[in-house]
Amino acid sequence: MRRRGCLPVLLLLSGCGGTTPECDFLDTRSTVVKIISDDSNNALVNYAVENSRAVAAMLSNANTESEKLAILEKARRGAAYRLDDTIRTNSRSRAKRAVTCSGLLYVTVEDVTAQKEVDFKVEQAADGKISISVSPFQF
Repeated sequence: MRRRGCLPVLLLLSGCGGTTPECDFLDTRSTVVKIISDDSNNALVNYAVENSRAVAAMLSNANTESEKLAILEKARRGAAYRLDDTIRTNSRSRAKRAVTCSGLLYVTVEDVTAQKEVDFKVEQAADGKISISVSPFQF
């Protein structure tokens, strides 16, 4: 009887050691959005700013270059980001404890929402720490 009670525990422990991270964890999603939103050369937000009629109207009322720059900067900082509910796992490496993933990222600036597929990689180090990297956008 004692052996039967141990078997599930042993299977559970052996299953945990070789696990790989997942694409769709809340922390992963938040980190992907933060990496992109913190990028000062973010092409997706620049596209949304350039195509926003609301931003264009504010720019047409600006009198100086510094006012225009302030409007553009405020629009970029005020952008709202969202990663789509569906995240795909493209590949999984148990040996490297890594997954590559893709999902649609949306950015909204005033009256414009732009979207672009984003690719990212989630890796788990031997000490359990997770690292996330985002591939640059290809336009």
